[in-house]
Amino acid sequence: MGPDQLAGVMGTIQKQGRDAAQAAKERDRLRDDVERDSQCYRTSAALLDDGVIDPRDTRDVLGMALEVVYSEPILGAASHQALARL
Repeated sequence: MGPDQLAGVMGTIQKQGRDAAQAAKERDRLRDDVERDSQCYRTSAALLDDGVIDPRDTRDVLGMALEVVYSEPILGAASHQALARL
């Protein structure tokens, strides 16, 4: 759901009991918040993804990813089954 659609749905839900000007103002504020929070640098800063790849480095990163996928699996110790992100 994009920011425009989300703002419209939330505006419809909140419209009851409010005047049209207040509902429009809140809809615009919500749309701006969703638009801001969906930017790639914002989600990377909040650790919601693995980061942003510089377009100039796309081939190198893709090559490294394919190399990892096609390499032999490495079996670790049984005690190291959890994934940690620092």
